[in-house]
Amino acid sequence: MIVEEDRRFKHLEKKIGLFVTIAIVGFLAVIFFIGADQDLYTKKYRLKFTVEKGTGFSRGMPVKLSGFRIGRINSISLNESAMVDIEIRIGRKYQKWIKKDSVVKLVKEGLVGDNIIEVSAGSRDSDVLKDGALITFEKTRGLEEVANDLADKVKPVLIEVKDIISYVNDPKGDIKQSMKNIRELTRDLYSTREKADALLTDSTLKVGHLSAETEALLKTSRDRIDAIGPVLEKVDRSMVTVEQKLPQLLEKAVTTMDHLDKASQNMEKITDKAMPRIPVLLNSAENTLQGADTVMDSLKSIWPLKSHLPVPSEREFVPGDSHE
Repeated sequence: MIVEEDRRFKHLEKKIGLFVTIAIVGFLAVIFFIGADQDLYTKKYRLKFTVEKGTGFSRGMPVKLSGFRIGRINSISLNESAMVDIEIRIGRKYQKWIKKDSVVKLVKEGLVGDNIIEVSAGSRDSDVLKDGALITFEKTRGLEEVANDLADKVKPVLIEVKDIISYVNDPKGDIKQSMKNIRELTRDLYSTREKADALLTDSTLKVGHLSAETEALLKTSRDRIDAIGPVLEKVDRSMVTVEQKLPQLLEKAVTTMDHLDKASQNMEKITDKAMPRIPVLLNSAENTLQGADTVMDSLKSIWPLKSHLPVPSEREFVPGDSHE
């Protein structure tokens, strides 16, 4: 009896066994990596804190220290005071940095990132928190609170903007009236500009006539200056001649002045010598005249001559100061 076998089914049991083995190994690897990601294979200890609201918290949320993940939120529950109790599990090897003065915060990673629990490192002198201890929660402002705060600050600004817009749009307000005045002033400026253009045109024409007259006057002046040119040349030559002869004339004038000075000095010497003699001469002349009067009186008394002598006139010489 001949038995035919399909080669595709040869060693089928071995293939199925290998496939199952690979599947089991893959499944175990997945479980291992999931457990490693969830920190299932590390020793942990628990810490607790209480918040007013559970908003933003979720089970499995990462807990980070200095940006490094050290644990996750294990459970979230509502207590008898209607507050939320949160338990976190942290790796035992990180316990040395979490102390009594450490705090936890709910923050966002980046501006639009996921929420995380951030733990701060405690001081060196503080004691380490034990398993199951309470850690202080420090509330941070969420986006809602920030938005509300921003809205509270923006609201008065918006009200002021609304008031400003109403003030600007008021037909009887200062802004509208000012705009109206500006429009009227603009119309007046256009009219003034037209008048100024006409005035400039008129001034341009007058300046043109004045330029023509000025040019004619300048031409006449140039002609007269050209006519004066020869005269100035003659004057220049005369001045050159005078300049050449003037030193000689000045030298002669200086010599003449020196002669006059010497003559004046000589006259002063002669006068000084003659002045002492003049009073003596005048006294002598006066004595001579008196003697002549005496002789004449004597002659008048003689009879033969008395009838022939004229009557003497009054003497004209008046004796005076001998220094005059």
